[in-house]
Amino acid sequence: MSRKLAEEELKLLVESGYPRKAIELYVNNVNVGVLENPDIVTTYLGPCGDIIELYLKIDETSIIEDAKFYYLGCPGSASSASAMIELVKGKTIDEAKKITEEDVLNALGGLPKTKLDCPKLAITTLRKAIAEYEKMKGRSEI
Repeated sequence: MSRKLAEEELKLLVESGYPRKAIELYVNNVNVGVLENPDIVTTYLGPCGDIIELYLKIDETSIIEDAKFYYLGCPGSASSASAMIELVKGKTIDEAKKITEEDVLNALGGLPKTKLDCPKLAITTLRKAIAEYEKMKGRSEI
């Protein structure tokens, strides 16, 4: 599900410092949507007011088989959540815990300086979802 940006919108994103990868993820709504029968759903409201709702499907060996997200927010939040999901798919829960804001930023090719909180929003949402999943499964670390 992609959408066509008006020439002016694309120009504004480029002039604002969004790299091509971030724009592509945002415009094409990569990983955006609701996942059927997820193992965990969590919502996180960031300090900027953007919201990410994350859906994870995790198999019996703790591998993240699929993930989707829904959001209300800016292109930075959308592209960060999309990149985070690209990084976690196929990883174990323990591997996913090690993914950092810097990993998301690198996957995007950077973000405008005013949007550096967006990868934190994505990673915080991921960590919240994992903690809730582990608590539900009785795996939480103390």
